[in-house]
This record gives sequence, structure tokens and C-alpha cells, in this order.
Amino acid sequence: MSHSALETTRSLAPSLAEQPSLAEHQRTMGLHLRDPDNAPAPENLDARRLGIYRELVFNNIESQLSAAFPVINSILSTQTWQALVREFLRDYRAQTPYFTQLSAEFVDFLANRALDKLSNKGLDKSLPAFMLELAHYERVELDIFMMDKTEDEISAASQDKEEISNIDLLNKPLRLTSTTQLLAYAYPVHKVSPDFLPEHAPAQPTLLLLFQDDEQEVRFFELQPLAYQVLSKLSDGQAIKGLTLLGSIAKDIKLEVSETFLQQGLALLAQLNALNVFVSTQS
Repeated sequence: MSHSALETTRSLAPSLAEQPSLAEHQRTMGLHLRDPDNAPAPENLDARRLGIYRELVFNNIESQLSAAFPVINSILSTQTWQALVREFLRDYRAQTPYFTQLSAEFVDFLANRALDKLSNKGLDKSLPAFMLELAHYERVELDIFMMDKTEDEISAASQDKEEISNIDLLNKPLRLTSTTQLLAYAYPVHKVSPDFLPEHAPAQPTLLLLFQDDEQEVRFFELQPLAYQVLSKLSDGQAIKGLTLLGSIAKDIKLEVSETFLQQGLALLAQLNALNVFVSTQS
């Protein structure tokens, strides 16, 4: 190697050593995309292209969350909503690489955010008090919409809808369909809209049954406490005979299993069965 070539190599060595590693470059880029106002971008990047990429990242996440939480998006101002999405992008570290799971991460972000506000500064005045419950409700609604029924549920749905008769309701083991979810909230989240923003939780909780109908649309049914109590005994996926179920409820509320009680209980089971949320299994 010539003397001049050696000198050239030596002069390049320090500049090469000063170049950041790929991992460091990626880390700097990631921090900038999350928080462009406070985290500088990697050096020597084209400003216009960087701006386009930065905008794409934010818009893709914002669009995904807007679709997953349409009610929340509708009740918050554009400024508040975008600030919340920006805070999520900046401060939260999602544990999934899948965009379809981003809404679950957003609910977790809101839960952690509420705890932080409560422990450090008191209640969060920037968001409605029902926000976390509404986010959970919208997330469950999306989950149920995305679910596929099991093979036996599809088979049952293709048969006569009256297949589970009143006698079956009492004597055959019943379980809830996999596309059914029982929910309880302090606020009536299913009614929230730009025209209805409850400031205080009502005295009675909101008890809901979310389920997928025959057209695979998600519907809700507001429950009375007794109906909620009945369904909660089936919410872990186990199958229980209707008669055993009613007997258990009677014991819980310290009532005698009389003919009148059984008739009222059977009427309740029949009302719920009309929603096609039960699957009857072999006894």
C-alpha cells in the first residue's frame, strides 16, 4: 500500500468509528417517531422524507384507533383525541407487533394512565370519568365482532331456532356461546354519544350482555340483576342444567324453589334463549 493510500485510510478511520451502529440509529429513529417535538432525528436524513414517514406512522396508528374506538373519537375534540394518540405513541410500549391488537394495548394504556393520574395528581380532568369503561366496552364489541363461532355453534344455528325447548332449558346442560360476553360497568357506556355524556355514575350499575347475532352483527342486551346473576354462573364456559342453575340462584337469594319461582325462572331462561346465546349440550 502506498504512503498516500495509507494516510487516506487513517484519515477515514475516525469518521467511520464515529458512525452510529444500526441499533443506535434505529433507537434514535424510533424515539423521534414517537416524540418528534423532544427527540431529535438521526443526522443526515432528508427532512422532507423524514416528515412524510413521521406523518405516516402517526396517521396509521391514529386511523387504527379511530376505527376501533369510534364513540370515543366522536365525543372528544380533534385536538384532544390527537393529543391522546400522541401520548399513547410517545409514552406507551406495546407488547404486540399486530395492528389488530393495538386497541387492547390502548385500553391498557388508558388504565395505566388513570392509575398514574390518581396516584400522582388526583383525578384526570382532561378526559370524561367514564372513558376507561367506554374504551373497554368498545374493545369487547370489536373482539366479539372478530370472533368465529365454534363448529357446534354453527351447526346449532343452522337448525331450528326453537330447538332448545322449555323442557330442554330445564333439563339439558346449557352454556353460553363463545361469542357472548357478560359486562358490568358503573356508567351506561352503551348509551354514550356526543349528545349523552354522563357526568356522574348512576346509583345502579349497568349490566350488559354483548353477543353476536345470526348475521354476525354485535348486539347488546341490558340485563336486570337477576338475569345477570343467572348468566354469571355460566360465564366461565361451564355447562349447567337450567333446573340446577335456578336452584343455585334460589339458594343465593335465600328463596324456596317453589312452582312460582320455577315458572318465573323458566320465563327468564326463555327470554335469554330467544337471543340465541345458549348452546344445549348432551346430558
